Amino acid sequence: MKEWRVAIGGRQYGPVSQEELKAWITQGRVGAGDLVWSEGMAAWAAAGSRPELGLPAAPTAVAPPFPPPAAYQQPHRAGAILALGILGIVPCFICGIIAWVMGNGDLRKMDEGTMDPAGRGMTQAGKICGIVGTIMASRISSLISSL
Repeated sequence: MKEWRVAIGGRQYGPVSQEELKAWITQGRVGAGDLVWSEGMAAWAAAGSRPELGLPAAPTAVAPPFPPPAAYQQPHRAGAILALGILGIVPCFICGIIAWVMGNGDLRKMDEGTMDPAGRGMTQAGKICGIVGTIMASRISSLISSL
């Protein structure tokens, strides 16, 4: 069964079944100019441009408000990165290095649009903690070796 997402007034709704979407159209909740997206579509399109929905063509083309939902193929790992970063500050500098590397990779994927950006703040915090822990461990190591 085909599922749809709908963008109305800058907000995204769904997924909803095609039958439910047709009911929304009948109720007047979705018009020809509102944007829809379904699996297999390259980008959001006006509901009126999709013949299977039975609406008249939309009067003008509208720019999509967000990327297709399938663009985020990976969930974020912000919690794990933050925990490793915190552990890297106190007991385990290896955790700090891991947090630093994972944080760099995940932030790059978020910038490319292949990872859910919802965890950006926690990922950045974990990366910073990892950097701080790694630097502290190297300073302590230098101090110990000079004794």
